[in-house]
Amino acid sequence: MVARGKMDRPPFDDPRIMRALRLATDSDNVVNTALRNLAVTGDHTHVSPIHPEWKDLGAFPTDIDAAKALLAEAGYPDGIDLDMAVKTQPALELYAAQVMVEDWAKAGIRVNINVMPESLFWDRWTDHPFSLTPWAHRPLAPMVLSLAYRSGAPWNESSFSNAEFDDLLTRIAGTVDPDERIEICGRLMEIMREVGPIAQPAFMQVAAAYNERVEGFEMHPTQCVFFDELAVRT
Repeated sequence: MVARGKMDRPPFDDPRIMRALRLATDSDNVVNTALRNLAVTGDHTHVSPIHPEWKDLGAFPTDIDAAKALLAEAGYPDGIDLDMAVKTQPALELYAAQVMVEDWAKAGIRVNINVMPESLFWDRWTDHPFSLTPWAHRPLAPMVLSLAYRSGAPWNESSFSNAEFDDLLTRIAGTVDPDERIEICGRLMEIMREVGPIAQPAFMQVAAAYNERVEGFEMHPTQCVFFDELAVRT
């Protein structure tokens, strides 16, 4: 799940606002309190540790004082008031939003949660000024980054546009060497942390139930089941 601002509209047209939100996000608190440890900590890049191109940039710090300073630089010395659209289902999204809002308030970022039915949320999901949006897994990091953050992409809900980011996406698409892909992706991740449109506290785990007689089953991040790999013990 990503909390994203619409980067072509105020106040999110100033990247310091989203960076302040990232700095005020306590990812461990979201994972432990809202998601009951059924998640791994995110680093605000939308690139998962299970992606082959993921680069370890280290944990993103929670720094309330730095967040307040950024808001003051951006013209909000007394804090800022925002509305965030959140779906009613699944409930864990609302729980996560509530924990984030409590942490953001420590930096003077006062967020009202606009809870709406799922159908209404998705009816205009790319147009919300500020929202908490769930994204499904894609096998490769450039796939999700191209879908969600390339300039002009249909699913670019944040209207994020960055020339270096676009150039790197084109470059990684034509790169075969795995180590070079990791380095390119590392820079993409750095851009997301520096000027990106999201605050992303966690990657949710996926789970399934199966009978102990089933052999060869492993949970896949897309929740696909590969029956050609399974057997039933008699």
